[in-house]
Amino acid sequence: FFFAPTRIAQSGAMATTATLPSGATVDLPSLPAPRPQRKWQPRLVWVSLHAGGIGLLLLSGGWPSQTSIAAVYSAVITLTALLYAAASFRDPGYAETAAKTAARLASPSDDFQEALLDQAYCVHCHAELRARTKHCHDCCRCVRRMDHHCWWLGNCVGERTHCIFVSYLFLQTALLVATGVFASLAVGAAERRGGPPPPPPRGG
Repeated sequence: FFFAPTRIAQSGAMATTATLPSGATVDLPSLPAPRPQRKWQPRLVWVSLHAGGIGLLLLSGGWPSQTSIAAVYSAVITLTALLYAAASFRDPGYAETAAKTAARLASPSDDFQEALLDQAYCVHCHAELRARTKHCHDCCRCVRRMDHHCWWLGNCVGERTHCIFVSYLFLQTALLVATGVFASLAVGAAERRGGPPPPPPRGG
């Protein structure tokens, strides 16, 4: 089959027309209109969680007192935020829209092998489906070398964001571990200042 995707503006859905080698045209069932994800929601959640956690650490007195450790911790926070922004807002490698004309897409071929090797097109966004290109239903776009769609980023991890995403995961893990250690030390110091808890009353 040779697929020639077309849009239907009236219903907001997408229909696909298949042209058989004999020249006959068959209308396939319409696809539902895609609903892109609201990308600001996960970004707002990420910012709120990090701002709240670091704020609680400051208020509890858990911020490292040594200048060198505080500088390294501040650098980790800054780099984590920068890498998150880069992975979240950068184009992950969206596939370009098909440049071939609709007439060529719909033209039948007498050679079955040529039909199998002909370039395929996404029925959702009309992008060329090259090797390792997948359609993301959250972004409503095809992404080259797509790994997955990360909800926390509000973006896909693809050809242009693989290295950024891995670096972000490394620093995010380091930030979480360091924050947990500093919070534990702050809790321990507060318990020592308050003294041991009073013994339970004896029954009698």
